[in-house]
Amino acid sequence: MRRRLILPMLLGLLLAACRVDEAPPPALTPTPADPATLGRETFAKWCVPCHGADGQGFVNALNAPALNAGGEAYTLSDQAILDAIIDGGAASGGAMAPLGNALTDEQEAAVLQYLHTLWTDEERAAHVHAE
Repeated sequence: MRRRLILPMLLGLLLAACRVDEAPPPALTPTPADPATLGRETFAKWCVPCHGADGQGFVNALNAPALNAGGEAYTLSDQAILDAIIDGGAASGGAMAPLGNALTDEQEAAVLQYLHTLWTDEERAAHVHAE
C-alpha cells in the first residue's frame, strides 16, 4: 500500500522538475568589466588569426599588416582604425572583413585601446599628435 503512494508522488515531482513549458535560461557569456581584458580577449578572438598573436601581421595569405610597434598603425587616427574594424579593409584595398555587426561598441573601443598597448611609448606619443 505504501508503495502505491510513493510512485505517484515521485512521478509528480519528476514532472514538476521537468516542465516542458519552462525552458532553462540561456547560458550567458560574462562580459569582462575591465576594458583591458575585453580588448585583449576581443583581439585574441577576432584579430589574431590574421594579424598574429602579437599584432606582428603577415601571418597568412591575406597579408594583414602589422598592428604592433613593427607596423605603422600608430600613424592612423583612432577613427581610421575604428573605421577599418567596423567597415573592413575594402576601402583601403585590403581584404579584412567588416566586424561592425559582430562586435559591440564596447569591444570596438576596447580593442582599439588594446592596440595602443602594442606600440612603443614614442609611437603612442606620435599617435596622440596625429589625432
